Amino acid sequence: MLRLNMTKVLQKARSKDATSVADIAEQTGISKATLHRLANGDKEPSLTTVWKLRSVYGGRIETYVYEDPHATRPARVPRPRKAPAESPRET
Repeated sequence: MLRLNMTKVLQKARSKDATSVADIAEQTGISKATLHRLANGDKEPSLTTVWKLRSVYGGRIETYVYEDPHATRPARVPRPRKAPAESPRET
């Protein structure tokens, strides 16, 4: 699973006077909720997200992500399927 390297993000953000997740969200346009989910490992970073970080803070894309071999992808819970509507019977 791909993870966001929050340590590197924070190091880069501090160089632009961002000291909190709210500051990073404001500078990059990435929501605070998304940043928290990424930091907790609940979500994999999309290319768009990593690109926004790189555009604001510079550096290589590889700086912001790493592969975590011990993480598992969240299981997807299948949605129940709706039964097809029955047509009224003629008598």
